[in-house]
Amino acid sequence: MFENFSSWFWNDRFWLPVGVSFKDLEDRPGYHYAKPSDLYLMPVYALGILIMRSVFEHIVSNPLASMMGVYDVKRTIAEPNLRLEKFYKSSKHPTEKAVEGIAKQMDMSIREVERWFRRRRNMDRPQLRKKFAEASWRCFFYLVAFTFGMVTLVQAPWFWDNLACWVDYPRQTMWDSVYYYYMLEGGFYISLLFSIMRDVKRKDFTEQLIHHMATIFLILFSYVANFVRVGSLVMAIHDVSDIILEGAKCFVYAKKSAVADNLFTLFAIVFIISRLIVYPYSVIHTTWVKSMWLFRPYPGYYFFNALLMILQLLHIFWAAIIIRMAVRMLVVGKVEKDARSDVEEASTGDESKHQKQNGNS
Repeated sequence: MFENFSSWFWNDRFWLPVGVSFKDLEDRPGYHYAKPSDLYLMPVYALGILIMRSVFEHIVSNPLASMMGVYDVKRTIAEPNLRLEKFYKSSKHPTEKAVEGIAKQMDMSIREVERWFRRRRNMDRPQLRKKFAEASWRCFFYLVAFTFGMVTLVQAPWFWDNLACWVDYPRQTMWDSVYYYYMLEGGFYISLLFSIMRDVKRKDFTEQLIHHMATIFLILFSYVANFVRVGSLVMAIHDVSDIILEGAKCFVYAKKSAVADNLFTLFAIVFIISRLIVYPYSVIHTTWVKSMWLFRPYPGYYFFNALLMILQLLHIFWAAIIIRMAVRMLVVGKVEKDARSDVEEASTGDESKHQKQNGNS
């Protein structure tokens, strides 16, 4: 039964152009091809990256946070109350009318109910040092991955002429550096799936999850179908703006607004150029148009292009948010926050006193 499924799943007609089979892509002297079995190592890389992240956050992020003046605030804990907790699970932000009804049922004043809900929401809200640790780790990783990718790509003919992505496809030998680039990027995005539930949840959590899944599918599929040349371009294009975004978040958490505003402005420019101009021209155009100059399309080819288009739709979604931020900046004169990030509820009087906590967070 397993052999029948394997034979069906690894059907040459789906994964490769007409007339080409996986047997044609077996290694021979001077040629090393991408093989599906290589992907079994990707979760191992993901585990290694998670370990690296833990070490980085303890050794680098925490000291860096202290150096930049990022401290958690001391929050007043909401008193345990099972009945209010039940209301909280149904609605974290009850309406004014709902608050009045709860106050009557609980024989409490409206102010007491509002205060309890504020304190309870604060308990769920991640602290600054946690957000700083996540952002600094992602900034570091994207910087390392982008640097490694660019060192590889500047030596590649397809970086300078994207038609070379398809010359002799799919019989294209795999560079060792491209192999490690794929393992690094694939392992990173798999690690994000492992950690996404404990990481800070942002307003675009669903879109981020779709993005991670589409990216992983793109990495896996492009590797198996030997789309690694155009795949390496996709990875580099995505990393460049993310470096700036995560760096800007670090300065937001450190309350360095001037630096953060400048970085967000730079991020907006780089994002729009890389995702809405370079990506459609260097990736979408070459996969939809130039590729067909050299081979006939096949089912896997259309699947690959569908994944690329999902990413492009997400780019447009995020670009709309960025443009709205830019318009807001023109109105108020500064970038107030990263609209993709979680919204920090304003604290009031007894809810949060801005005191530095001693020791590590």
